[in-house]
Amino acid sequence: MKITTDIELSELLNVKPNTISTWKKRNSLDFESIISICELYEFDLNEIFYTSENHSSKSKNYLTETPLICREVQFQYCIDSKTILENLPKYNFPFIRSENTRVFQVLSNNMFPIIDENSYAICEETSLDHIQDNSLVVIVSKSKGLFVNRIHRSHKNKDVFLLSSENSFYETIKFESGAIDEIWLIKGILSYNVTNDNKTKIINDSLQVIDKAISKIKTEYIKK
Repeated sequence: MKITTDIELSELLNVKPNTISTWKKRNSLDFESIISICELYEFDLNEIFYTSENHSSKSKNYLTETPLICREVQFQYCIDSKTILENLPKYNFPFIRSENTRVFQVLSNNMFPIIDENSYAICEETSLDHIQDNSLVVIVSKSKGLFVNRIHRSHKNKDVFLLSSENSFYETIKFESGAIDEIWLIKGILSYNVTNDNKTKIINDSLQVIDKAISKIKTEYIKK
């Protein structure tokens, strides 16, 4: 974006200039803001986060195009994920290292305040054999639908899993392993709710880009 000084960068991100200096010292970033800006201006995240050497060699093996499963297509995804995946928008996230990844829009506030309704859960593929108790997961079931919860294995029956919520209004759900068709470990959350006005504008603008892609998908799906 032709930004050459920390002051210019701080103005873009709407933070204090000394915050940029702190990030440099700690080797840290506000990834949510950076990713939102890249999505808005259609910058390649791989070019931003990886050096040319890494991008062309070692890191290339880990770069993954991640499909976004929005609320409008989740029902179809649960029924026939292979068909719906062909028409979904795909994005690259620098902190994702799995070969198989998904982004799911969260449709409920059952995990509030950890995960807000309408936020996006960025996930890596996992299995019931490798999942740890109390992990945040997305469960996909052809017979029951899509769930965003904490998962626990039942002490009484190893083939039964318990899906709990952060919101006490929601009850724990019992799930037999045979009813779980896909399980995704949540690695990050992109949310509508941010405290910074400038970030809100950036993210909302970025979501408008996503919404356009979603509208295109819905139109193509209706035609089929």
